[in-house]
Amino acid sequence: MNLKSMIRNYLGFINFRTMINVAFRWLWPRRNRVFFIFEGREYTYGEVYQQSQRYAHFFLSVRKKLVDGGKLKKDQRLSFGVYMDNNPEFLFASFGAGLSNSVLFAINSGFRGETLAKVMDQAQISFLMINESTLKEVQDVIKDVQVIGPEDVYFVGDKKPFQSTGFKSLEDAVVEAARVEVPASYQVKIDNFSPVIVIYTSGTSGLPKGVPCTHIKLFGAGFVVQSAVHLNKNDRGYISMPLFHSNAWYIGILPQIIVGGSFVLKRRFSASAFEEDMLKYGVTFLNYVGQPLHYIIDALERKYGNGEAIETALARHPQNRFRKAYGNGATVNDRIKLKRYLGMEHIYEIYGSTEAVITTANLPGDPVDSVGKVDSSIRILNEEDKECEPGIVDASGALTNYDKAVGEICRKVGENNLRFEGYFGNAGASNQKFRNGWYHSGDLGHIRIVSGKRYMFFNGRTDDWIRKDGENFSAENVLEFTQKVPCVDCAIAYGAPCEVADEKVMVTVQLKEGETFNPHDVYAWFVQQQKEGGMDPKWMPDYIRVVDKFTVTDTQKIIVRPFKREHFNIENTPGMRIYFRQRGDNAYRLLSADEFNKIKNNFIVNGRETLLCSG
Repeated sequence: MNLKSMIRNYLGFINFRTMINVAFRWLWPRRNRVFFIFEGREYTYGEVYQQSQRYAHFFLSVRKKLVDGGKLKKDQRLSFGVYMDNNPEFLFASFGAGLSNSVLFAINSGFRGETLAKVMDQAQISFLMINESTLKEVQDVIKDVQVIGPEDVYFVGDKKPFQSTGFKSLEDAVVEAARVEVPASYQVKIDNFSPVIVIYTSGTSGLPKGVPCTHIKLFGAGFVVQSAVHLNKNDRGYISMPLFHSNAWYIGILPQIIVGGSFVLKRRFSASAFEEDMLKYGVTFLNYVGQPLHYIIDALERKYGNGEAIETALARHPQNRFRKAYGNGATVNDRIKLKRYLGMEHIYEIYGSTEAVITTANLPGDPVDSVGKVDSSIRILNEEDKECEPGIVDASGALTNYDKAVGEICRKVGENNLRFEGYFGNAGASNQKFRNGWYHSGDLGHIRIVSGKRYMFFNGRTDDWIRKDGENFSAENVLEFTQKVPCVDCAIAYGAPCEVADEKVMVTVQLKEGETFNPHDVYAWFVQQQKEGGMDPKWMPDYIRVVDKFTVTDTQKIIVRPFKREHFNIENTPGMRIYFRQRGDNAYRLLSADEFNKIKNNFIVNGRETLLCSG
């Protein structure tokens, strides 16, 4: 009998329902303790459990109706979708799913049109929960959805915006369901390796991939975080990440459930609101991703003018209880700044993903630019699945053997992999992740041996490789220097078509408020970095696109693919403001229609015009 079978047969009680019952029902001293605060209103552990039970009963009543009508098999679990921004009902539905052993598909509120419709159909949901923020998108696509109709859409909130839509009030349905008796036989026995919540992660092509968050993963994920950060019942988190994102659950909610702590739940992220909320609600802990963390720092620097002023105002502020943050994607510079500005103990920069097969964390005392210590099951593999050699750095900290040390972050897995077995309804993507006994993360990194210990360093995404002059390097290398240009607020980097071979280096930048793009100064700055800052000449951008403001997803990420697709083709996408350089230039130049046509002619001469046009 393998480990999974043993857990199923003898430890079936290790599931999300048990976790909810213990934390919210059986630990009586917690009943009147605050669990979360939403828009100024406090919700206690007891109230959350009561509401979650109401929702669980509603889900079971829907399942009874579907089973009795022959639309669900007796052993088939109820599946439903939640498509809305953060609110208490999202939490009640999630815990209700755990209590009723239903499957909640947490649909990214950024999905639109055909993608939204296909995700619902692939999930085979029986109904959908929405609120006013997602009303229009559902109205636009509901006619194209095969598995549900308007009568299967339940809305949260005021009824007025939903009049004449054909949608139903969720609260009315929950109240009505309370009058329906549901025999215990309608509740399916829990398999603790089956999903409770399915969270979507973007793919390079096709539909977004659904990552099953199983009963046992939800039970255990909080303990993994708690083992690093050591929260207690007096800690208060701050969740501005969407509840359809694993970061909110694994890092923000589950550890607080374990210790009996609390958190502030925000409908949407707002960098300018963080300082006031932190002081007002006594926030001690933050789950983050890199871009929002940068926005928080930027908002503080704009308000106070400089770091010294921020530190004076906030680091020793009598209401400042903020101590720790745990997340991924923050630069070393931003982490150092925030720790100093707010007088923090530590920022736990991690490597991890929704799949959660590989999870590391930078603990106090670790090299600051690492993502933590790793064991021998985590290896760095090259394109031939051979292990890369450890990284070697010079006196300045620059990696001297990049080509031999950097490869894909992988983990040896066997049949007892307990964290992730594959994507929901997507065998092709699952097989791509699990090859030859290895889990392939799709990310780049390297290992360094420091004081006899193996530390991992993140180098970017494999999809972000740029190949120039016969050499591969990560877009992260380009991005690191571009984001340090004095006039630049934030940036993205990617490969663009080249008229001869391989790719050119392209970046898109958003400027700091009040700054202008001076092509001579920016060119000179990059040249200086090559002389003094350790920048490889190949990393210097060939094209720089300037945008007024990036559009970000609900998880505060900038989607690179549309920019990569448009690249510098001002013929296909008029109105783009792009600067470029060519051999012999000593400054960037504005890309005009005449200059673009000269470049295009070179593509034609070399038989590469299709690359220019297709992106």
